[in-house]
Amino acid sequence: MTYKQFPVIDPVATGENIVRLRQERGLSVRDLQAYFGFEEPQAIYK
Repeated sequence: MTYKQFPVIDPVATGENIVRLRQERGLSVRDLQAYFGFEEPQAIYK
């Protein structure tokens, strides 16, 4: 029986990438919050 390996996601690197992309596009945390429909900005920071 063979197992399929799942990719390992580095949460720190992913967060840094999101911050970089957000800043490159001139978006605020509130902009992302509205886009994704979150009620609180903490969801973006997490």
